[in-house]
Amino acid sequence: MTSVKIKFRKSTIENKEGVLCFQLIHNRKTKLVTTRFRLLSSEWNDRLSTVITDGADKDRSCYLQNLKEGLELEVRQIYGLISILEKRSSYTTGELTEYYTSQSFNGYFFPFIKYLIKKLKSENRAKTASVYEVAQRSFSRFRYGEDVMIEKIDSVIIGRYETYLKQNGVSSNSISCYMRALRAIYNQAVQRGLTVSKNPFKDAYTGIEKTSKRAVNEDVITALIRLDLSEYSNLQLARDLFMFSFYTRGMSFIDMANLRENNLKNGYLVYARSKTKQVLTVKIEKCIEEIIERYKDLTINDYILPIYSEQRYDYNRYLRTYNKRLERISEMLNMEKPLSSYVSRHSWATIALRKGISVQIISEGMGHENEKTTRIYLASLDQSVIDNANARIIAL
Repeated sequence: MTSVKIKFRKSTIENKEGVLCFQLIHNRKTKLVTTRFRLLSSEWNDRLSTVITDGADKDRSCYLQNLKEGLELEVRQIYGLISILEKRSSYTTGELTEYYTSQSFNGYFFPFIKYLIKKLKSENRAKTASVYEVAQRSFSRFRYGEDVMIEKIDSVIIGRYETYLKQNGVSSNSISCYMRALRAIYNQAVQRGLTVSKNPFKDAYTGIEKTSKRAVNEDVITALIRLDLSEYSNLQLARDLFMFSFYTRGMSFIDMANLRENNLKNGYLVYARSKTKQVLTVKIEKCIEEIIERYKDLTINDYILPIYSEQRYDYNRYLRTYNKRLERISEMLNMEKPLSSYVSRHSWATIALRKGISVQIISEGMGHENEKTTRIYLASLDQSVIDNANARIIAL
């Protein structure tokens, strides 16, 4: 069991307010946590660990009374967190401190989601954080902004949410994305002892429907390379980034943005995928080297591509601009469906398949954990290709 004591830390300046702290002791380890409560040394009874409200003028007395009530409330919150952590086999004072200071473990869903999003961003997992943010906004709209206790989330609430999404015309794959994100968040709350699992997502749709593929054919890639963009430097950069992604086996935009000089090693690009942390090695072919050389004077710090053009590293902001420029290029090529940051990855996989490269090699080249993921990327082969293959088999 963790013991909690309230300590007053006196100010080094005479007649200035000091601060109250929580002293947490667990497994003979002590942690001191500073609170938001400040008062004079004459207003604190150290022996009784309580606020002295008598003897002050009306305004000060009111302030001290509110401070006392607030302090008692936070003491209850700390003991509530302790009771949650006690259900686990072990925990540290560091975890207890993190939970208390983040104000995200009060039993409600939305503060906990915000805590996870902040944690993901600190770990440079911007994509997952973005998915969590979108899912939270959607669930919040369904709830009309009203939060819900995590322990109150059940299959009835999730069922109503799914019906709400369908009635508002949300696609099946988007519904699945929201559900999988909320399920992952809920499961993390369960792991941290914030609730006992009721398996509320057991009947929710979390599959993936087959969608129209995003790949383009070789002729589009060739037309893109030959397109004269000399008068449009921004569009030329967008085209070159698209081709850089294609040349590097479909490198994601965030991974391109974060490439630094230390990723260049003996003629290879060596980097860890932001999504999976898997390390990939790509040989620097001449076409890749030319793009790097073309923009080396426009990069900041030691980045090798000019995606971050200033001391702001808002990945999503630059991605939106990139996709808008790709849409403009698509119009110039009279394409029915616009290019996007994903198209280069899908196109590399599909063109590789059509050139007879095995799905296993494509999967390894893209950094997928299994071939099932790769097949989602692959466009369906032309019917003529299938017909010819069947004819060859029949001829045997």
